[in-house]
Amino acid sequence: MKKKRKLDLKPIEMDTPWANKVKKKAKYGKLPIIKQKLRKKMFPDGVENQTGSPIPVNLSLGTYEDQIVPRKVVEYFIEKAGTILLIDCPCRTANKCKNHDVHLGCTWMGKGASKVDRSKWPGARLATKEEALERERLAYENGLVPHLGKFRSDARIYRVLDYEDEFMDICHCCSCCCVMSLTKYGPSDLRKMVKKMEGVEVRVDQDKCNGCGKCFKVCIYAGLKMKKNKAMINQKNCLGCGRCERVCPNKAISISIDDYSRIDELIARFESKVDISG
Repeated sequence: MKKKRKLDLKPIEMDTPWANKVKKKAKYGKLPIIKQKLRKKMFPDGVENQTGSPIPVNLSLGTYEDQIVPRKVVEYFIEKAGTILLIDCPCRTANKCKNHDVHLGCTWMGKGASKVDRSKWPGARLATKEEALERERLAYENGLVPHLGKFRSDARIYRVLDYEDEFMDICHCCSCCCVMSLTKYGPSDLRKMVKKMEGVEVRVDQDKCNGCGKCFKVCIYAGLKMKKNKAMINQKNCLGCGRCERVCPNKAISISIDDYSRIDELIARFESKVDISG
């Protein structure tokens, strides 16, 4: 009897010397002593002061006030931002990504964005709201998932730590290069920072799933598991980015939102932690 070939369920994710070094070191961050030191350095005011969330780019979520869900969220913050800085995607640039446009990178907002040394970041330039909104349109068409983020680590990397609470970004992430894929290798505090948008749920129809494993290739958060040759959602890890739904050939995966008021809740969550009006 011919032995069934084992499926490769490892995601296609960031594969650079730097990223692989981070993966190897991340396990040490789970040791109690090192974890405590990292907590003091990265979360001096507590993990709850840091927050991030992917915004699913899925037509099946429908529209809210005549806009698709991701556009409604990101346009709100762009319209509010006092300063907008556009840069090329550092992850795709470093990983030489051929699947998505490197120029559709991060959109930084707030007073902190005006203090970034633009000479150190490819493609960095101050932009108008119209230019930022056009980037959102192009990123959506390019199949990129927007991630909202307010992290102390970002303020440290961009050397604007004095403006930590006035510095927020919209990253446009692909599945092969997103630096967020590395969080699953580190301590639990890192994973607590990034949360699924409340009310968003991803499901797998077991009758339609044929266990092909294509969804696993784009899931960088370990949000899937295979049981009896069928894909299942690991609800503990799933961040509701919606990539798996988009690649499923049998339409076995669905994504839904229980109430559009969740969009206002997400906006309020960020507004309670960051002021980008400057």
